[in-house]
Amino acid sequence: MNKKIDRALHGPGVIEVAFGAVLALFLGIVVACLALAARPVTQVKEAPKETTAGVVYYLPGSDNSVKGRSWQDKQKQLLAGTSVSLGEEELNAWALALNPAKPGATPAKPGAAPAKPVPAKPAAAPAAAPAAATPVAAPAQFLTTAAPNFRIKDGKMQIAVKATLSAFGLAQDVTLITTGGFRKEGAEFVFAPDTIYLGSCPLHKVPFAVAPLLKKLAAVHPPSEEMRAAWSRLTDVSLEGATLRLAVQ
Repeated sequence: MNKKIDRALHGPGVIEVAFGAVLALFLGIVVACLALAARPVTQVKEAPKETTAGVVYYLPGSDNSVKGRSWQDKQKQLLAGTSVSLGEEELNAWALALNPAKPGATPAKPGAAPAKPVPAKPAAAPAAAPAAATPVAAPAQFLTTAAPNFRIKDGKMQIAVKATLSAFGLAQDVTLITTGGFRKEGAEFVFAPDTIYLGSCPLHKVPFAVAPLLKKLAAVHPPSEEMRAAWSRLTDVSLEGATLRLAVQ
């Protein structure tokens, strides 16, 4: 009773005020990140000479199929234990091959009249039809992504992934763009981002936000066991100009 009277006379304590301030700050950061993530990036064909503050520009890497068709030979060499050098065209051809677009229905020819449906013969009713089970809807995936796009310039690699975030019955299309290089952690080389944007939200400025997202993306596009073994044998991974070099002793 004395505590209630003291609280009524003097208001909340210092700890309660501090906790409320931290909680309000955290919620504010979350709301700001969601608003920025929903703001789309601006895709351009060449780097703009003058940029607008707050706008994130996206310049995709080349997907020239002629220059990229050698990716299969490079993959065989890498799996066999040979050092290889890859351009962004080869990386994008490899990414598209591993993440093919889902085949759609064959479109009808323009002007052609639709064929009349042929009624099917009614099937004989069974003597005792079992009760139909109630269908259960499959849960929507939280993160669905398209094939990643690679761009290499001035010794830096840009990886862009267009994705759809789904939660609570809502879906939002976003573009994740990260730029960086490679470093060795333990016995293997890993991609080390300098910047990472989710939509227009600079996640590299948000503490503890980058690692979980990259881990989630890695789980969406896991490498094969053969490629994982080949990657573990690399002695050096470097970006030189517009080329990714994978060295094996």
